[in-house]
Amino acid sequence: MEQREFVTSGKATWERLAASVAEARRVSVPKMGAAALRQMHEDYRRAAADLAYAQTHFPGTETEKLLNGLVGQAHGELYGSAPRRLAAVWRFFAAEYPAMLRREWRVIALSAALMTGAAVIGYVLAHTDYSIARLLLPEQLRDGVADDFARTQSQNASLGALAPAMSAFIGVNNVWVALLAFSGGMTAGFLTVYSLLQNGAMLGVLAGVFTKASLAVEFWALIVPHGALELPAIVVAGAAGLKLASAILFPGDLPRGAALKAAAPGAVRLVLGALPMFAIAAVIEGFFTPRGFEPAIKLAMGALVAGLLAAYWGLAGRTRASA
Repeated sequence: MEQREFVTSGKATWERLAASVAEARRVSVPKMGAAALRQMHEDYRRAAADLAYAQTHFPGTETEKLLNGLVGQAHGELYGSAPRRLAAVWRFFAAEYPAMLRREWRVIALSAALMTGAAVIGYVLAHTDYSIARLLLPEQLRDGVADDFARTQSQNASLGALAPAMSAFIGVNNVWVALLAFSGGMTAGFLTVYSLLQNGAMLGVLAGVFTKASLAVEFWALIVPHGALELPAIVVAGAAGLKLASAILFPGDLPRGAALKAAAPGAVRLVLGALPMFAIAAVIEGFFTPRGFEPAIKLAMGALVAGLLAAYWGLAGRTRASA
């Protein structure tokens, strides 16, 4: 094909693509409409193919340079420059993610019920059958918190030197539990349920032990400031794992592989949205919790964080009509 014929055959497509690029820059790609965006994508694919042809048969010509610039501009608009990616991330966390949490409230409630139920059982066991309750604690905490706690801590009426180590352990453990709760969905939910029950039971036993020692306020002052974010994040990760498990156990009319493939993107988005909660909780745990503030101040901080999180989950991303 001669260059003149080549230009004549592709000119309409190139001009339409150039107009689409200009429109995308004017109103942004998401506001272009489905039909216009579909046409832009088709024109982009055609222009990219024409560019490959021009690079082979007409290298160094004005036609090749024109197509190279046009395809590059269209690619930038369709697949996003850095500012557009940042805008998409902001849109996800500001609107899409809280809306997703509200849609998935049933599986989130199930995850919360598993962990809360285990915490209640652990708390009761700490008061009624301590020999069993201590087995629910990790070995790292059994000696300092369990066997020797009443003897070493009751006289001081404070958590003393145990507090920093326990706080750090619980923080790292919570992140591990969240990862296990999510990935455990691939075991048909067995590891997901186990991780939620184990973490809830540990928290309940610790609360029971410190309550028996008349240190309940000090204990919750150590947990609540960052736990107000970490614990809901674990619940969300558990909900993501349960979604994967549901696709495996109850695929419906789909093959299990297809059902899992359909459920995976939503589960991954649930976990990704929970990551900032862990990050903010780590900052609170590192810079606020160890400070020598009064327990009342730490509890107030935790209440404030919990209130902000509840407002975010309940209100963010609602349209005026739905609100």
